[in-house]
Amino acid sequence: MSLHFRFIGNNSIIIYVLYMFYSPSGFSVITCSKFPLRQFHYVNILMNWTDAQLYCREKYTDLATFESMEEIQRLNRPQLSSDWVWIGLRDDPKSWKGTMGNDANSWRWSATGKTSKTGYHIWYTGEPDMYGGKEKCVAMLPAGDWSDRYCSNRYRFVCYEGKKHSNLV
Repeated sequence: MSLHFRFIGNNSIIIYVLYMFYSPSGFSVITCSKFPLRQFHYVNILMNWTDAQLYCREKYTDLATFESMEEIQRLNRPQLSSDWVWIGLRDDPKSWKGTMGNDANSWRWSATGKTSKTGYHIWYTGEPDMYGGKEKCVAMLPAGDWSDRYCSNRYRFVCYEGKKHSNLV
């Protein structure tokens, strides 16, 4: 197994894992064993959540979706900064009436509009706190922890490329 980075222009990096297997006809290369059709792209541009979502949808598939720690570890984003990065998780105010965003069912993935099919989440201590009643978008720290943030904040972000509905519900 080897981890590879490929720079695409000045503003993004494609991150992918290659697995090489011996076969009778030689070696075969398979990318990202569990999710072969998804590649993550770290975008080194500061944007608010909505603009980051639009950028990802125009250039790739959508903001990144994570259903397990394995996926976050596979991301292994480059150490370009220690800042937050936007991911594709957002609070749906219609779904949490009265719960102030602390209900697991209120957080929806951008790519599907649905909650996590695995129930996976890795909130930073004390999060989500819906501070001021306005933190509705989710950003991730380098360690993979999530925090609800103001959608107007400007962060770098992670997109994914692949089939929108493969392994995502």
